Amino acid sequence: MTSILLAYLSLNACNEQETPPPDTSTSSPSPIIEVETSPTPTQTQTTPNQRNVKVFFPKQPQSNQDFRYVEPVVRSTTSRAVATFAIEQLIIGPTKAETKIGFTEALQLKGSSNCGKDFTLSIAAETATLKFCRAIPSPGVGYDARATSAIQSTLKQFSTIKSVVILNKDGNCFGDLSGENLCLKTGSKKQPLSTKSKIAINGIGPITVGMTLEEASQAGQVKLVQEVSGGEEHGCLIYKPEGIENLWFMVTEGKITRVDTRSPQISTISGIKVGDKLDKIMSLYRNKIELEPHQYVPGGKYATFVPTDTSDKNYRVIFETNPEGKVTSLRAGKLPEVAYVEGCV
Repeated sequence: MTSILLAYLSLNACNEQETPPPDTSTSSPSPIIEVETSPTPTQTQTTPNQRNVKVFFPKQPQSNQDFRYVEPVVRSTTSRAVATFAIEQLIIGPTKAETKIGFTEALQLKGSSNCGKDFTLSIAAETATLKFCRAIPSPGVGYDARATSAIQSTLKQFSTIKSVVILNKDGNCFGDLSGENLCLKTGSKKQPLSTKSKIAINGIGPITVGMTLEEASQAGQVKLVQEVSGGEEHGCLIYKPEGIENLWFMVTEGKITRVDTRSPQISTISGIKVGDKLDKIMSLYRNKIELEPHQYVPGGKYATFVPTDTSDKNYRVIFETNPEGKVTSLRAGKLPEVAYVEGCV
């Protein structure tokens, strides 16, 4: 009798320790299986046939300032297709209880599917390729960045996944502002910061608002050198990328908050750069531009791009013009730093 009991306990222990591998499959969201969550969700008790899986969502107020900020909640499943299950739950979104403590949805899918499901997921050579079969609305840079961060964090919790490729319905790289589908190029490396990098509302090229100096230096593959800012005693610092002229980063509380340039070689994603006319800005951005008189240049103006998408509401791109209506400088970043007329002073 004792030997039978020991064998039973041993079998149960083996079942509890078994970790199903991530899957290769297609799926649409299944009904949510909720477990209790908190601002810092923890693992809950599971039966031998269940497994807890983390699902990462943006969380306010942090994600309003840092688009990459996500936190995990916990879901429980009996499915062996744990990676597919995790993405299903990401699409379904946070529960009402989670929403009350700041969690927000990471992405929405709209329209019909071109594969019969919401997405396909394949895993090979430590790379997960997630292709959505329905349209992903892309109202702004902030939306894309939050969705990408949530997907990356959710899939990389699995030990068999080291990198993630995210494709839209048309098979193009999701959130790729370069238009070159860099995520599909075998062996392609992330492009270093250069004068070819484009300015967006949340940074320039590989460097984004919310990064620490170390993260920014690694992402941009460049050394950041501190310059005199006049705001050191207030914790407002200015850094310049080594080897790139007329480009600066503002740092507050140890993180990138704004980027400034006076270089005619560096443009926004939409193509506006130093030397362009105010008429071009107004024609391109139309009713998204707010005009104000320049505080120090008589006849000059501040032309502020105000995004309409709520996910980007704390960000701005500000163009400064001279009396002739030509752009002399531009800056982008989060409020309130992007609005500091004198920089850190």
